[in-house]
Amino acid sequence: MIELNIDSKNSKQLLAKQLAGKLAGAIVLCIGTEKVVTDSIGPRVGSLLNENMSQPIFVYGMQGANIHAQNIAKAVEIIKQLHPNKPLLVVDAAVGEQSQIGRVQLSFGNISPGAATNKHLGKVGDVSIVGIVAHRDMADFYDNSVEQSILAERLSQFIATTIVMASKADAD
Repeated sequence: MIELNIDSKNSKQLLAKQLAGKLAGAIVLCIGTEKVVTDSIGPRVGSLLNENMSQPIFVYGMQGANIHAQNIAKAVEIIKQLHPNKPLLVVDAAVGEQSQIGRVQLSFGNISPGAATNKHLGKVGDVSIVGIVAHRDMADFYDNSVEQSILAERLSQFIATTIVMASKADAD
């Protein structure tokens, strides 16, 4: 796992470099809901990717078409039927220690969406990027403050930009 501070110099380039070569033919699954600001990273990233990708890529989960706890099992089933044997890049929000809030983690392997809220939704993905939005005690996870909205937007912009950068590198 690689963890980066989104404000560190060259962090976008570093993450894009780690992702490069992993996105060829990949499907992107952006998990979350707009109903909770801190859980809206996935849909925000999905919409940003649809707006900014220069290379064609399948993106599932965006603003207005959220993939969340109630529909993720069906969404993954459909993705597997439509795109058999394609790698799956998963984007989601996560909780962590206080010092990790505002950081991004890249993992080569699956994640367990919903784990922070004690939901058992199964494991999904081949590569995952999560933005850490709140402390693991969940005290501020459901806080819909302006600060949380700004954090979610900054993390979403960072993640989407690095995916676009990595995609361009794959195309070159």
